[in-house]
Amino acid sequence: MTHFSFFPRTTSSGILKVVQRELTCPICMNYFKDPVSMDCGHTFCRPCFYLNWKDIPLLVQCSECRKSTQQRNLKTNIHLKKMASLARKASLWLFLSSEEQMCGTHRETKKMFCEVDKSLLCLLCSSSQEHQDHRHCPIEWAAEEHRVSDASEHLLP
Repeated sequence: MTHFSFFPRTTSSGILKVVQRELTCPICMNYFKDPVSMDCGHTFCRPCFYLNWKDIPLLVQCSECRKSTQQRNLKTNIHLKKMASLARKASLWLFLSSEEQMCGTHRETKKMFCEVDKSLLCLLCSSSQEHQDHRHCPIEWAAEEHRVSDASEHLLP
């Protein structure tokens, strides 16, 4: 009997899913961006928190446990922010290392996003004649920009 026998048998993907869930905002369902914790201990992205309770002046109710707390004095959970950033990068790395993210022509990993064609390209393709006059950015930047623009859409009435 090992000292870990009291843990339920789970696969590494099951453990990964549990970790991902713990690093995910219950409002936007994305990895935490700027996580803030309420007095009850539940955590939300700062923008999600303020968007969800923007019309309530001072006292708000947690959407997870229904306990009331004050809107002010929310502090960023630095540790959770770092963990969510690592998870976001790891997810992107796993996505990029998958076979479908390899360039069929050059057998290189697609690392660039073409803003004109809205497509993923390897470095060689991004400098090719077909794409050389287009705006490109690293995939990480495009993914973050997409996440920010999605969040800002919730601001519109």
